[in-house]
Amino acid sequence: MAPAEKSASDPAGWVTAYGDRLFRYALSRIRDERAAEDLVQDALVAALGARARFEGRSTELTWLIGILRNKIFEHLRRQARESTLSLGGDGEDERENAWFEADGHWRGSDAPADWGGEPHARAESDEFAAALRGCLDALTPNVARAFVLREMEGVEHGECAQTLGVPPGHLAVLLYRARMRLRRCLEKGYFAPEAA
Repeated sequence: MAPAEKSASDPAGWVTAYGDRLFRYALSRIRDERAAEDLVQDALVAALGARARFEGRSTELTWLIGILRNKIFEHLRRQARESTLSLGGDGEDERENAWFEADGHWRGSDAPADWGGEPHARAESDEFAAALRGCLDALTPNVARAFVLREMEGVEHGECAQTLGVPPGHLAVLLYRARMRLRRCLEKGYFAPEAA
């Protein structure tokens, strides 16, 4: 019996069969390895308690990731409550606004580069995941949290703003900053001609 099949009836096999994938999933969304480990552990403990309710309508891995996703969401919500969110600028707005002409079009050298290749294939590579994690680490916590909740976890805009404790308009600003800074970071590192 394969490890994944064994784990369906034996929770002791979950760590062996799914531990690394669950950890990578958590780490791609949380900027802290220790917190990612704790969240995976919490998700596995919750899954153990809810094992009798698993109906098999999805794969066991999908079910475990769903539990982990909820734990990550709770973690990000708790972090947002515990931190003081600044609604003021951090000096980046002026630099980001300099990327555009007065009519809103990109300045020549600041226009997004053609990243080439198949986007899905690149997005699923371990190298891209590491580059994205590094770029997320370079963001301020509030900007990174906004991006993770909205873009990676797919939390609806209003719920995301409420979770972060910011007005919806400010969430749009945080997401704009995240996208612009991630694009810049990835173009300088992962998508640079020598890195490609």
